[in-house]
Amino acid sequence: MIGLIGSFQQAAAAEFSGTQKSAIEKIIHDYLVKNPEVLVEAMSELDAKQAAADKKKQGDAIAKYHDQIFNDPTSYVAGNPKGDVTIVEFFDYNCGYCKRAFAPLMNTVKDDGNVRLILKEFPILGPTSVVATRATMAAKKQGKYFEMHKALYLHKGALDEASIMDLARAIGIDTAKLRKDMTDPSIQKTIDRDEKLASALGITGTPSFIIGGAPHPGAMSEEELKAAIKAAREG
Repeated sequence: MIGLIGSFQQAAAAEFSGTQKSAIEKIIHDYLVKNPEVLVEAMSELDAKQAAADKKKQGDAIAKYHDQIFNDPTSYVAGNPKGDVTIVEFFDYNCGYCKRAFAPLMNTVKDDGNVRLILKEFPILGPTSVVATRATMAAKKQGKYFEMHKALYLHKGALDEASIMDLARAIGIDTAKLRKDMTDPSIQKTIDRDEKLASALGITGTPSFIIGGAPHPGAMSEEELKAAIKAAREG
């Protein structure tokens, strides 16, 4: 409707006199005032078209960066490493929605048994998010990545460096070694690379999921996750 009006106005500018053009514009104005639902319908259609265009653009980007998304050796893989469907999660440890999505995600992966879960750190919610991310990535060198990941997600309240170290200590991590490993330049390189990847994919918030090649922004319930996995398996 909006595009039609714009086209009509262009045609009017070329084919009608100023007086005729004013009369036509008044007719259109009066019609829209009397029938505002037309504008609502037009805006809904425009939003739907934009959403479809955005989804296609993101899908094209996922195909372009396939190896970096699904086969990056620095990314932690949970669930079934040989699963027939892969879920990729971009997350931040300070994100309340990420924490809300944690249990449904873990339950779904466990119940299914054939899902490969790739975790992509995306610390965008402040300095403590970066500290938490560095700590988790460094914990990988002590074989405690997922334990640290879980501890940070289940932690109640705000995170700071002291609480992060307390959580690490509680799960048996050598915090002196952890602090040293957190300064490893390769950790920052991985963070930077994943941030660039998220930008290329149009991901601006957390959590953001890619399930079987399809983007799914925002927290997902078990029902939504299972439906997305089913859709991925059906191709």
